[in-house]
Amino acid sequence: MRPLLLPLSLCLLLLCCGSDGEQFYIGDRVIKLLTEKGSWDQMSIACRREGGHMIKIDSADLMHDLVNILKNNVWDKANYWIGATNVGHESVFRWHDGSKVKMGTPFWGIRRGGQEPNGNLETCVFMDKSNFMYWADALCSDNFGVLCELPG
Repeated sequence: MRPLLLPLSLCLLLLCCGSDGEQFYIGDRVIKLLTEKGSWDQMSIACRREGGHMIKIDSADLMHDLVNILKNNVWDKANYWIGATNVGHESVFRWHDGSKVKMGTPFWGIRRGGQEPNGNLETCVFMDKSNFMYWADALCSDNFGVLCELPG
């Protein structure tokens, strides 16, 4: 019998990411916060294992409500991946469904004196605990929790 070989990313996911988390609702959206940390790819897989995908924050109202819930439950002490990246999109940030990510205020924060995203090799988007949960771009290999959106 041959041993089963799994890709390294799947092995890391199985080691790092259980299905424990906090589930809450914003309107008709079901959100699950996973505090386990992993890379953007690992946490995208974790959301799919939950039956959903990384959250798409497509309105200022949703952003406002989400930040309030995170703060009111003291979940704003960690960074969380969201479902936006520019990997494979020629420097245009897109959501999992291919739609363009809105740029500027009230979503993206200011870091090091400039408006995020600040480019470089940082191609995945997270909610930044050090900047009032405004978005920032980071290396996709950084390790953060994730906000998943589940079917309602």
